[in-house]
Amino acid sequence: MHPVPAAEAVWSRHGGRRHALRLLLGVALFAVLTLLLVNAFRTGDFEQTAEKVIGGVMTCGCALLCLGCAYAAATLPRRAHLLPGVAVDATGVWWLREGRLQVTLWDEIGGVGVGYLRAPRLSDSLRIKENYALEVYLRHERPDLAAWHVDEPPQGPRLRYVLLAGGDRRALETAVGRFAPGRWIGEYERRWTRLGPLGK
Repeated sequence: MHPVPAAEAVWSRHGGRRHALRLLLGVALFAVLTLLLVNAFRTGDFEQTAEKVIGGVMTCGCALLCLGCAYAAATLPRRAHLLPGVAVDATGVWWLREGRLQVTLWDEIGGVGVGYLRAPRLSDSLRIKENYALEVYLRHERPDLAAWHVDEPPQGPRLRYVLLAGGDRRALETAVGRFAPGRWIGEYERRWTRLGPLGK
């Protein structure tokens, strides 16, 4: 067994380039919106008191979001090694959290799939797939991987890694098919939770 994932391992990282790019796009978007709102104040587009209050709240909100995205983008390289990640290779599925790597061997894994949520909506036709997560079903309990463990009906106990970059699921599916044919169980809807995209 290798102490680290093999060179051909397929990774999904919460601190990868795609996330940095999204943060930089957030900086650009909120900076433009802030400038537009400031310009609206300068040119007198907000005339009534209510308009000025609403415009001021929106300007402050956009400015704070711009600063938040800029701060996250600036500190991402320093924090990237602490952010969670998952890798798939010929050995098994690797779990990275706070710089610590752990592996589940293919012999320990009964199946691997991607669960998604459908948020409650007024109309079923408006319910879309979101909050994708790689889920690994173990043949036996692994107390050392408790930080990744979830137990929700109907699928039961499993290890979960939330995919912030939705496109990663196709690459991970291909990797499971390549390294462990027959372990891929597909995509399925999991129980809705109000804890958000990073919640369990």
